[in-house]
Amino acid sequence: MQSGQTLSEMVAGLRSSRGLSQEQLAEQSGISVRAIGEIERGATRRPHRETLRALAGALGLTPDEQEAFARSARTAPPPDTRRRRTVRPALPAPVTSIVGRADDLAAVLRLVQDPAVRLVTITGTGGVGKTRLALEAGWQAASRFEAVHGLDLSALREPDDVPQALAESLRGPDPATVIGDGRWLLVLDSFEHVAASATAIAALLAGCPRLTVLVTSRSPLRLRGEHLWPLTPLSTPDSDDPAAMAGHAAVELLVERTAAVRPGFALTGDNAATVAALCRRLDGLPLALELAAARLRTQAPSQVLAQVRDLHGDTVDLADRHLSLRRTVEWSTRGLTGPDRRLFGLLGAFAGGADPVDVEAVFGAQPHSLATLAAHSLVTVTDRAGHPRIGMLDTIREVVEDQLTSTGDRDEHAAHFFRLVCAGDPRLGNEQDNVRAAIQHAVDAAPALLHVATVRALTGHYVARGRFAEGRRMLAGAAATAPTEQARAWAWHGAAVAANQSGDPEAALALAASAAAAFGADPDGRAATLTLIGNAHKFAGRYTDAAAAYTDVLDQARTTGDVRREAIALNNLGALAHDRGAHAQAIEYHDAALRRKHELGDRRGVAVAQLNLGAVRNDTGDHAGAAVLLTEAAATFAALGEPGSEAFTLALLARSHAGLARWDDATATGKRALDLARRAEHAQATGLALLALGETAAANGDPAGVALLREALTFPIGLPDQARIHDHLGGR
Repeated sequence: MQSGQTLSEMVAGLRSSRGLSQEQLAEQSGISVRAIGEIERGATRRPHRETLRALAGALGLTPDEQEAFARSARTAPPPDTRRRRTVRPALPAPVTSIVGRADDLAAVLRLVQDPAVRLVTITGTGGVGKTRLALEAGWQAASRFEAVHGLDLSALREPDDVPQALAESLRGPDPATVIGDGRWLLVLDSFEHVAASATAIAALLAGCPRLTVLVTSRSPLRLRGEHLWPLTPLSTPDSDDPAAMAGHAAVELLVERTAAVRPGFALTGDNAATVAALCRRLDGLPLALELAAARLRTQAPSQVLAQVRDLHGDTVDLADRHLSLRRTVEWSTRGLTGPDRRLFGLLGAFAGGADPVDVEAVFGAQPHSLATLAAHSLVTVTDRAGHPRIGMLDTIREVVEDQLTSTGDRDEHAAHFFRLVCAGDPRLGNEQDNVRAAIQHAVDAAPALLHVATVRALTGHYVARGRFAEGRRMLAGAAATAPTEQARAWAWHGAAVAANQSGDPEAALALAASAAAAFGADPDGRAATLTLIGNAHKFAGRYTDAAAAYTDVLDQARTTGDVRREAIALNNLGALAHDRGAHAQAIEYHDAALRRKHELGDRRGVAVAQLNLGAVRNDTGDHAGAAVLLTEAAATFAALGEPGSEAFTLALLARSHAGLARWDDATATGKRALDLARRAEHAQATGLALLALGETAAANGDPAGVALLREALTFPIGLPDQARIHDHLGGR
């Protein structure tokens, strides 16, 4: 034991030096695994005297060691009674003990807990245990941070997708805004897939002065200030003597995991040489050892060793550990037959994990096959917000992808998720990795899946979630391979919509030209393209050009008697007039649009028209008239199950209440809007709700109003609303 060690470091180090797992120490001491884990994580700093005595006995401490043990507990700082908040990491909870990594864990913990260290990268080959070490470090370091958040990057392939994925994971428009100057630990797993996005991490670190980032990657990020911790395989014994094996982590892991699935299994004089040889053959790689343990459930160590020898041969270059691991993964799949093998291949088509509901929809109910794959350590089953999630380690997925010779499973996977997109399934908020994988497969190998309805639904999917850069890229890819001219046209149109929404109106106009050429004389396509052109000109501030495009659509609609298209054109002209400050004209257009929507019996369209008309009336000072319209619109959106639209409307209604000096109503409505907007991940509605609450607070002399208004500026609200905030803030 080293002087100055904390109790947590002492217990973890002593346990590891004795070759004990947490479960084994618990059994020998009579203390629960949970209690031991809390001591090693530092959550319990001053355990009861009887607990210390039991641990000392189980660890076989000398009198001097026992005194140092007790002293470390006596001198530990007491719990901070001023703060009772427990930080629960937003990380998958480990379901097995971590074996043979006490020194690595202690080193990584020292790094991430040092305020001077901002970026730590755990490097190593696939299957060496980088993810498991990072998760353990995240959980054990949680008490030192205000928040611990993790993001698995293995399903991403484009570096540009990282900031958006991180923003969605943090449920905010901008990660730097969410983290701010908070003491956060951000755990980014499998960074090697998106190595080019390292600059985004550098920018995040620069903007968040108390943020620490822990990364796992097969190679360094090569950023300034990066601290590397290379992770090597577990130690393997050179000798076949059972007495010499106790301190070797590879043996400990293999025996512990085998005993978990084959009760009573232990290292003996009869099997020691075989177990040692097996650990050496598998290079001490934890994933390979886990897979071998699954085989040892029903086979003798000598049988498994013979299979591994046949697999690798006598001349395998053990330095090429990644190749060795791939061969081990391939070997572990050979025992799969029938439905089990089919399910394994299908799960390889999923990205970012799979919901059992989706697996059943594509494959049918096969709980036995899933249990078989889990027993073979080929898949993981974790919990996500109370729902099971089927996952697959990245190294295993690589093997599955290489083995897939038929596109049938991928076709079925893509078709299923396209059906969900077309139906607007609310679960898609957690399935963006699978949506992206479906589109990429369709573009690469199954363009027949890119129907007009699918492409149009994908446009709505991306716009509704604010994933404009990805939507533009994916829809442009679909446009290049879609099977029909109409599907290609709508894909170009969708890419243009996404480009305009992302703030690039010139690119939107160029993409709109491609859409127009593909649409030809199609009246719906032509009208949609003209509307898009009007939107792009409006965004660029070319109001005359925008009005010309919208008016062209209106004239066409009236000529053909298309009342639906006429209502859309009237709405766009009203919004344009509102932006230009022509309130009387805006009211005239929106009134006309409202009448057309009533004629059509379009319940949602009526609510949209009421929302727009209410917004204009607020700006003219007719807050009472606005409140009537906005109350009806909010009720409709609530009934239709559109929380984002409801939140947007309620934020405007809160402004109406404030204009009428109904301060309690304004505050209550604003809070309701903010809650809905955040849960719906609607950035603009969030900003408007903060604006309404900030103005209400400021009007009543509440100093919290300034902070609310400043926070509102971090969200994508319109220029007039930004100007309102700056007027309120003045020089503050």
